[in-house]
Amino acid sequence: MAYEALLAGRPSRHQPDFPDRYLTFSRSYTVDLTHRCVRRCGYCEYRSDRGGLVGLDEVDTQLEEARRRGCREVLVMSGEQPWRLPDLGLGGEGEFVELVVEVCRRAMRLGLLPHTNVGLLERASLVRLKPFNPSMGLMLESATDRIPAHAMGGGKRFQERLRHLEDAGELGIAFTTGILVGIGEGESDRRTALEAIAASHRRHHHVQEVIVQNFVAKPGTPMAGHPEPSAAEMVRTVALAREVLPDSITIQVPPNLNFDAWGELVAAGARDLGGISANGDSVSPGRAWPEEVSLQVKARSLGYRLQERLPVYQETAADLRAAADQLRRELVGDEVTYVVNRNLNVSNVCVGSCKFCGFHRSSLRAKDAYFHDRATIFAKLEDAVARGATEVCMQSGLTPELDLVFYRELFAEIKGRWPQLHIHALSPEEIRYLSQISGRSIRDVIAELRDAGLGSMPGTAAEILVDEVRAILCPEKLSTGQWVEVMRAAHGLGVPTTATIMYGHIETADHRLRHLEVIRNLQRETGGFTEFVLLPFQVENNTLGKYFGIRQPLTLEDSLRFTAYCRLYFGAEIPNIQTSWVKLGPEGVRESLSWGANDFGGTLMEESITRMSGASHGQNLEPFEIEEAIRRAGRQPRERTTLYAPVEARPGPAPMASTRLA
Repeated sequence: MAYEALLAGRPSRHQPDFPDRYLTFSRSYTVDLTHRCVRRCGYCEYRSDRGGLVGLDEVDTQLEEARRRGCREVLVMSGEQPWRLPDLGLGGEGEFVELVVEVCRRAMRLGLLPHTNVGLLERASLVRLKPFNPSMGLMLESATDRIPAHAMGGGKRFQERLRHLEDAGELGIAFTTGILVGIGEGESDRRTALEAIAASHRRHHHVQEVIVQNFVAKPGTPMAGHPEPSAAEMVRTVALAREVLPDSITIQVPPNLNFDAWGELVAAGARDLGGISANGDSVSPGRAWPEEVSLQVKARSLGYRLQERLPVYQETAADLRAAADQLRRELVGDEVTYVVNRNLNVSNVCVGSCKFCGFHRSSLRAKDAYFHDRATIFAKLEDAVARGATEVCMQSGLTPELDLVFYRELFAEIKGRWPQLHIHALSPEEIRYLSQISGRSIRDVIAELRDAGLGSMPGTAAEILVDEVRAILCPEKLSTGQWVEVMRAAHGLGVPTTATIMYGHIETADHRLRHLEVIRNLQRETGGFTEFVLLPFQVENNTLGKYFGIRQPLTLEDSLRFTAYCRLYFGAEIPNIQTSWVKLGPEGVRESLSWGANDFGGTLMEESITRMSGASHGQNLEPFEIEEAIRRAGRQPRERTTLYAPVEARPGPAPMASTRLA
């Protein structure tokens, strides 16, 4: 299934019909660089003739508050072309843009995502700002220059703003624009402006949202007595926007200006509430944002779910690579880490029925079924240690023979032989199964295994953490809430875990966003996730691919774009992003290193789960092969431990003799 078709909701054979009744918003914080402005628009109270440029110390204070309040978007604003005002002492547009870049860089270092809207800029300035902004914006406002609002001196010009929009499109910048309603324009002017936006988007596929914003009369401005547009006029304009704009462009209407009419506006086609700034609306300071709980209640009353998003939309076709790569650089530098490890699957016999799995066998009598005995397990481990492994990763099928006693004794014996070998083992589904067959609580199971030597757990069995998807993928598997329960218990007991996503099957873009939100929210609570691992769905050798007609896996480009989005989504909260060489191939992972990834994964030495689902990229990479791929990407390799510390010691030879594998 092509990524574009998936995100557009076009069904393949038997594609489930998931409801998509949700309204989005971005939790944001506004940093105003200056209220000084060369324009004099009749409706504006943002502009001031006093004051200067914000100090960087104040910016740092604001950014820290944004981080503390859980915001992801930083809306960077200013008056238009302040460098043209002599008393500010700016040496031109370039010097001002460097200030903007520095503010954006400081935001990124905290894992925040800048969205810059500082007025009209030259193309060179957009080029400079692009790596530091996942998205940017500029209101087109109107398609006519003959309106009182822009006749107060230094007025805005439609063609200049359209040129800015075109430049952003040619540069692949995800963009927000919009129109102002009721500033003296007519309906034909609104249509012309919307058609210009639509035409630009069809050329460049970069406009992610269009704001339909109503004029608000503000005391002390030249247009204080100008009539405001009625709710009915706003509804007509939203309907016009939905008619003119491509479906891929979301229509946004600010709720602080239209809260009472939101039902009609949603019915007309509005689906986004915009950036809800934690420190207020700089443009309309007299109109406070509704509380988030009020927005949730309002959304539910309309039959919708309120969904937080990033300032950049997952569905955008614009370029996410530059910003994701820059964010990676600001957060973790240019090193690329990897771990020398061995996969060890004790058995592929499983009572489960996951539709995407090509690994499981229903019994030992089935073709290719296996159950390794103790001698085989320890022969594999001794081979791994001899090859420099610092970690063993163990996941297996669900079968009564693999019970709590089995793993407790196995882990204790492994640690007895190799105290420095890290045991990274047991998915949340395996933990739940052990709890079920032992009659012990999740917490007791993890604590007992931890005491026996369990060092960390893989965050697999996550697939898509939305229960309507899980009901199809793996109806007998643990629910989203149960997955979170296991992870929360592990983190609380001092057992860190990874987090994963299996994507590219029947899920929608909304499902992916909700999945990421579940993981992010738990990370904010516990801080127990060490990394986020992206696992594209393997279409071969499983029921899911056959039943739903998923004949082609996602392309490498699709996975790279989603890797970039995940880097942007998690920011500093999960700084380590890993892609899978077993699924993408070593060259695919090498390419992902410029799309936000910073971890190459492990050597593996042996891999069964993905290979038995149809992957063909091999089972083992030697450390020198990983390091060579990393260097070809222009980056510096560094071997790590499971928990991302430098490797200072390796497990020594086992005190007991064992047969090394050939």
